[in-house]
Amino acid sequence: MHQYADTLKLQDAKQTVQFNNDDMLLALIAEQSRLIADSLAAIDSTQMDSNEAMQRLLAMKDKLRRDSLHLDSLRIEAIRQETQQIANYIGVQTEVQDIRIEKHIFRDEEEDRADIRRAIQQQYSPWLKEARTLVQFTQNYISPNWYKGGNSSLAMLTILKGDIKYKQGNFVWENTGEWRMGLSTTGKTDTVHKVNVTDDQFKIYSKAGYEVYSKLFVSAAVDFQTTLLPSWKTNSQQLKSAIMTPIRFNMTAGMDYKPVDWVTINFSPVNFKLVHAAISDSMRVQVTDFGIDKGNKTLAEIGSSLRVEMKYKPLREIELYSLLYLYTNYRQVEFDWQIEVDFIINRFLSTHLTLHPRFDSTVKSTEPQHLQFKELLSIGFNHRFR
Repeated sequence: MHQYADTLKLQDAKQTVQFNNDDMLLALIAEQSRLIADSLAAIDSTQMDSNEAMQRLLAMKDKLRRDSLHLDSLRIEAIRQETQQIANYIGVQTEVQDIRIEKHIFRDEEEDRADIRRAIQQQYSPWLKEARTLVQFTQNYISPNWYKGGNSSLAMLTILKGDIKYKQGNFVWENTGEWRMGLSTTGKTDTVHKVNVTDDQFKIYSKAGYEVYSKLFVSAAVDFQTTLLPSWKTNSQQLKSAIMTPIRFNMTAGMDYKPVDWVTINFSPVNFKLVHAAISDSMRVQVTDFGIDKGNKTLAEIGSSLRVEMKYKPLREIELYSLLYLYTNYRQVEFDWQIEVDFIINRFLSTHLTLHPRFDSTVKSTEPQHLQFKELLSIGFNHRFR
């Protein structure tokens, strides 16, 4: 085996196979391929009984499994054909899978290995797990005598997110847990508070679905959201939100459509919505801001919802996430669209962009409701655990 800067060449018993940089295989894969090719070249299925062939095939598969490599990920047609001949001889059905290295601008062999391990995990285990932690900062300093004026500021955003997915046959169970916390100094705009909360959300989302037709699923989901930190109105001691105020709970039943792997469209004609305020004192918090009638602590109603989720990664260094949520109780509408873009510098640093338009006419207010919008651009620590 010879390794070059841009290509890997693998010499087996019959031919040399060359891969260009776009389809680069790791040196570890090439080394294991060579060992397997040598083993296959020594096997003559016409000179052995089916039991011996079976034992050799199982031994090779077990070795690949231990090394977190799968034969079909090698993309070597000559080796694949020889293995297929042995499998056909002993009557074993094999499933051809293609493991692709993510497109990238900069080479990162450790990430390539992670891609392969993840693909192998999907093949041999119905469970798929992933976690992410992100800590981002923005800072701005303006001296008191700056000729154009302005205020110094410091902001921080922390996101902890984990995904667990179970897939067996036509059944799929997806679970997501997330906590977002954003803090920002107020400067001279708020003389009562020095720091305020710009983002605070603890969320658990669980959905089970069964594929009834190609890309179409019958599904049921539960969505729990709440806040964990107090947030105040500007220049006031009145709270906008507090610990466990509000609690939002949705239980839905409907259909999922997945036109491509990275897009999920969920329509739920039946959506049970529950909003609860642990603090209902009108001097401390306005429950009408959550859609709850004044004097009450809980809102419960039935409506319909549409949820469109997109997780797209055109390159290893760019990740796009979009979650569009639309709910109606047939009188008012709640619209929420969360857009996130990560520009990954390396495995530990990234630039994060958040765009978040929102409209909610379910709020019990005499004032007309308008479109709300939040934007944040920051840089900081980012890491994924797979």
